[in-house]
Amino acid sequence: MDSLGSKINDLCNKHYNTLPKKGKPAANQWTVLSAVVMELSGNLTVLTMATGTKCVGEEQKTPHIVSDSHAEVLSLRLFRLFLVEDITTCLKSGGGLCLQKGVAGTFVVKEGVTLHFFSSCVMCGDATISESDSKQTDKKESQSSTDNIDDCVPTRKRPATECNSSDSKHPKLDQMSTECNSSYSKHPKLDQLDQMTRTGAKCLLSDNFHTDTLKARSWRKTSVLRTKPGRGPVCLSLSCSDKLMKRQFLGLQGGLLSKFLPAPIRFSSFCIGGEFSMSSVKRALLNRLPDNLLPPPQILKVEDAFVNSANNCKCNSGDVIAASSSLLWMKHGDQDLQWAGVKGKLQGATKSSSPVKMMLPVCRAAMLKQATVLSSLLESGGNVSVQDSKPLLEKDEFSRQYLLFKCESSYKNSKAEFCKHFVGWDRKVSGKIHRTSLNIEKENGK
Repeated sequence: MDSLGSKINDLCNKHYNTLPKKGKPAANQWTVLSAVVMELSGNLTVLTMATGTKCVGEEQKTPHIVSDSHAEVLSLRLFRLFLVEDITTCLKSGGGLCLQKGVAGTFVVKEGVTLHFFSSCVMCGDATISESDSKQTDKKESQSSTDNIDDCVPTRKRPATECNSSDSKHPKLDQMSTECNSSYSKHPKLDQLDQMTRTGAKCLLSDNFHTDTLKARSWRKTSVLRTKPGRGPVCLSLSCSDKLMKRQFLGLQGGLLSKFLPAPIRFSSFCIGGEFSMSSVKRALLNRLPDNLLPPPQILKVEDAFVNSANNCKCNSGDVIAASSSLLWMKHGDQDLQWAGVKGKLQGATKSSSPVKMMLPVCRAAMLKQATVLSSLLESGGNVSVQDSKPLLEKDEFSRQYLLFKCESSYKNSKAEFCKHFVGWDRKVSGKIHRTSLNIEKENGK
């Protein structure tokens, strides 16, 4: 175990245990913990921390609702909020916690500051797909031997001739597996596929890569964009593996803040708990990128010490389920900030609550408000308050202002270069993606 990884792991878990109960899961619930950690002169400081496993459906998405509440994404969005506050501090006092003034009204990361990303388990998507070390095969052989896997996937039904009339009409699944599906484990192609770790994240559909997500080839394809796993409402938010890869290439500051932070801010390491394939994580986060980042970030493997993880969650009665709530925490001067979210909104918000009262500070409307006010601060010399302007909640107006603000920065050039290599991402954003899963649900009347 890496010494740096151990320090980051211990720091994040101890910090989580000291936080108030607000937003934490119940005794029979599990969740994922993620954090952004700053290192300066050998000292580690947690800047942002979040938990979460849920997303909202496409029909529920609005600018004032956080559509993706996975812990990894929330911690990244909180870090952008932290950057806004740190820039404001720089304007008032000349220097922030991790930023300092640059040239021509821009800001840069302080010399000697490095950033680390922590996750209590491997992120969803491409990073979870791996082959067993016991049966590594040549890539071409693996591709050719699995191209026709659809023909050998066994059915869950038994032939009528094999059913015993004295048995129940609905025999137990484990009994079926031993009596009727014995050929499953003997098929060479399926034996090879069984050596692969599967993922529930579905491939993103595009004109150049059409995948039937209901067939076996969906979960074994590597190095492709994927949506979130899960059985809830259809969600086209991309997996955490894809989003972390994008942020590592374009910069953690995102498009809204690239006007103030033109130089990309990247992680120096990814500290991940639990069991995972090192080669799969490197492929998902680094090897898919258009250009090699120098120096490449470290991948640190640590033990799963998170008290509320799926492996460590203990419940004496009932089933263990994923927590529906999220915890959001951010370092903010002498008084840290903490929120609890449910379904992309502040915990406790009702249907009658106004959008302003139900918004989490990391939703798109709130982040656009922060960026526009920050721009006004720079122009006015610090005479504008963040509370002086209201969030842009009208959907059409929000979209126009949101895209306009991003187009003013050099970020759009880097984004265009990124989308050349990941065409599906650009089509998802512009709404031109194939929505096969949505059409299937409508046809089935779900």
